[in-house]
Amino acid sequence: MFASVKRVKEVKTVYLLVGGSGFIGTNFAKFLIENDYDFKIYDKNKSKFLPKCVNIVVGDIRDKKRLSKAMKGCDVVFHLATMPPSVRLSQYEIHDIDVNGTQNVLETAQENKVKKVIFTSSASHVYGLVEKRLCPIREECPLHPINEYGESKVLAEVLCKQTSETTSLQTIILRLSMSLGPYNFDPILVENLVSLFKNKRIVLPGDGTSKNQSIHVKDVSMVLLACAELSDILLSNQGIFNISGKEVLTMDEWIALVKHLSGSSSKVMHLPLFMAKGMVRMAWWLRRTNVHPSYLSLIAQDQYFDIGKAKHVLGWEPKYTVTEALEETIAFLKERHIWLK
Repeated sequence: MFASVKRVKEVKTVYLLVGGSGFIGTNFAKFLIENDYDFKIYDKNKSKFLPKCVNIVVGDIRDKKRLSKAMKGCDVVFHLATMPPSVRLSQYEIHDIDVNGTQNVLETAQENKVKKVIFTSSASHVYGLVEKRLCPIREECPLHPINEYGESKVLAEVLCKQTSETTSLQTIILRLSMSLGPYNFDPILVENLVSLFKNKRIVLPGDGTSKNQSIHVKDVSMVLLACAELSDILLSNQGIFNISGKEVLTMDEWIALVKHLSGSSSKVMHLPLFMAKGMVRMAWWLRRTNVHPSYLSLIAQDQYFDIGKAKHVLGWEPKYTVTEALEETIAFLKERHIWLK
């Protein structure tokens, strides 16, 4: 007779997506579903773009007791929750959500013996205004945030770094460039695309030669997973990474590409930065735009990133082009009839 062999059931790693109902979270959740990963979502809202079978725990990042209950049994936490300037909250509220909320995530992760927290930061906002000679920007570049949102992201990064240095909880900080793809309702993107859809005039700050980078959200999903599966030995103390696409485009090239893909006949007008900022400040004050005036300073300068460290340590590199990212973004917004709202 053959000896019986008891099969050991494979124990799956469980992920928690804090802020998982937003743009990046929704795309990442769908990516995890497609690849048969176990996960939960913790968010103030339920995403209407995800299947009903997804386990979504509704709660505020500042509610530590509820957050801890959702985190129980999880191995890796993806901290995707944030509050961008377009929401028009006070400086106190932005700090409370982005900084105190991050502190809650880190403390709760330690209490629940989570192995790793992966935090998504904003490359543009933490680096702020950078001298042209420093491009492509490396992770060692000084941080000069220009608004409350950027300042809160920098403080949240500090909390993550301090936690890694003083506790057994490993943290990874991903400084993302502008992400594109479906489920993206970012005001600066949507307002410009809607104007193009309607063949309206586009006003750009500066002369249109400033260089920027973007990334397909599918590449973001892949780097998030790469971080989760990365060995702590390989990570060492190299826990901060620039994450962006390969292509660098001028603003004029970017707008021309969007016009081509959307079939727009919009005219482009360039204004000196001070004039463009004055117009947007007035529109912001009158609540005719959701684009925060500080964004214009970032658009009008060169800001593109060195992703060599992410390639070397994480074994990741972007696969998708700007054209592919924009095609999916435009298709989604047109499907939603966003220009009619």
